Amino acid sequence: MPVKFNSPLRVLIASSHPLFGGGLRSLLESRWGEKIKIIGLVSSVNQTIHTLTNLKPDLIIVDYDDDHLNRDEILGQFIKGEQEIRLVLLSLKDGKEGAEAIVYNRKTLSASKIEDWLDIDLITPEPGRGENP
Repeated sequence: MPVKFNSPLRVLIASSHPLFGGGLRSLLESRWGEKIKIIGLVSSVNQTIHTLTNLKPDLIIVDYDDDHLNRDEILGQFIKGEQEIRLVLLSLKDGKEGAEAIVYNRKTLSASKIEDWLDIDLITPEPGRGENP
């Protein structure tokens, strides 16, 4: 089930590298137009946490390769909050298929809805199958 956000999607970009932040901003705005609003380009953990707390973005994109940003501290703050939000750790280093991203989705839902959110069917194995001998 996709998360529904207000339009335009409010995005925070965290990177101490101006080319990364500015380039990503240009890419997102040219691709998504009015559907997206960049609410900040920040270059430190303190700025990221301040903006997350005060401006409440729908999406945070963090430069995974930036040694000046403490990802653990940003993730810790991300986990503490309650608003529905997504966080992407984006690496431009080449993986198997080019740039790679780690995506986190902070969403509060009732325990009965977890299966729907995971989008899986839990199947009970037949007797004698799927069990370790």
